[in-house]
Amino acid sequence: MREPVQFSEREKHVIEFLIQGRSNKQIAHALGVSVRAVEFHLSNIYAKLGVSSRTEAALKLVETPLRESAGRELRESTVVEMDKYKDNVATSFSPRRAPMQKSSMIGLSILALTGAFFLLALYQMASERAALQEVVANPTSLPTLTFTAPTQTPIPTTSSKEHVFEQIRQLAVEYEQAIQSEKKNGEVEYSKDPQTGEDIFLFQGESYSRIQDLEQKLWENINQLNTLYVQIYRDELKPTPFPTQNSAEESKLYYDLLVSQTNDYCADAWNMEVKPGTILIYRVDEGKYLPMGAGDDYARCETYGQMIEEWRTAPILAKVNKDADMAMIRQVMGNPDLELTFQSASGSANAPGRSGVIYSDQTGAQYYVDVDTARLAAIEPGLSGHPDIPPAETKTMDELRGIARQFAATNSPRLAELESELLYEENCKGTFCFFRWDYRNRDWTGTDWMMMPPFLQVGVLKNGRIATYNNTLDLFE
Repeated sequence: MREPVQFSEREKHVIEFLIQGRSNKQIAHALGVSVRAVEFHLSNIYAKLGVSSRTEAALKLVETPLRESAGRELRESTVVEMDKYKDNVATSFSPRRAPMQKSSMIGLSILALTGAFFLLALYQMASERAALQEVVANPTSLPTLTFTAPTQTPIPTTSSKEHVFEQIRQLAVEYEQAIQSEKKNGEVEYSKDPQTGEDIFLFQGESYSRIQDLEQKLWENINQLNTLYVQIYRDELKPTPFPTQNSAEESKLYYDLLVSQTNDYCADAWNMEVKPGTILIYRVDEGKYLPMGAGDDYARCETYGQMIEEWRTAPILAKVNKDADMAMIRQVMGNPDLELTFQSASGSANAPGRSGVIYSDQTGAQYYVDVDTARLAAIEPGLSGHPDIPPAETKTMDELRGIARQFAATNSPRLAELESELLYEENCKGTFCFFRWDYRNRDWTGTDWMMMPPFLQVGVLKNGRIATYNNTLDLFE
């Protein structure tokens, strides 16, 4: 019998939200950490499970005893998922507003496999150098960070980091003042945590909406300041890059070693115990106060994670022509003026063993470009979600089908070749329709594609605008 996978406490927290279908950004907000920290935890979880994507991880997790402790399951279908996304774009995700549907047979529909993909985290953590220089006054040199023997970093007597940290603390104070005012004058429900006996108070009705909005804005501001703090810390530290390895096998072993050492660097940053100086933030959906990551412990952990990620993605980025990628995206989207920003390198959520790079536009929409083929493999919607569409702008189903078919055929060289073997389905929910060509009717047993057979799916708003796109038909051998 296979030994159960062992996860750290922080990994278990991430897993709970992963199974709920939350995005990386939502997980980061809930845990009071950065999006990069969530990504790092996810990479460790993937490695322990032997998977390469959040979808595979979620499927494995719901089949293990950990599913019971998480208490949540994957959503039933892509259409339901997209509709929930649309309904919640105005505010952050709330399990009380959008309760998870019970799923009894994960294998009943392959659509369940793609649900988590559309809720990937939409993150944007870049800090402009000009803004950084306004805060950085006289950085002080700190001991060099290496990949062995982690040491505590002394806090400088005078540092611009202190100014940034004080801004974070002030934001927390202002948020707490709003909490106490709403608690006194608004609609509140009091109870106790059934497991710990801890006092809990949950805002209701308009009080809940007001505090939820304030919490979302708080985390947006804190994440920006934390990013700035980490950048100052890293500029002062000037860490030594990890050495290049001689082969892919050695690189994999070395990466695993670096990840295992992260516990040493991040033990204090991930510690949820309250200690002197800890900043506590009221979490609107939990109804209680939880500590947040900040300061040098947090920055040291983030810096180490950044270095690992940069070392891991360097071979991927060496193959990438960013200008060519962005020109291709503009051509595909039919918008030569589309403003694009490089985000990161990443593994594909739906294509085992494939790597790509992510670009975003001004709306937050993300475009995933496969490294090996330099083709657009996915589009994820921005924060604007799916707007209401006036009846006069609504197209017929035949028109929408034609738009989706043309987009799919133009961007997938393999669709025409395989179409006779694929299962086709289409459906609409609200203002969104999806059109899907799926290869699940073939036996993929014994291959990397066993859990998620190749497919091509185009999501179209009822005004004819392309909203989402996923193409793995062109990524399997």
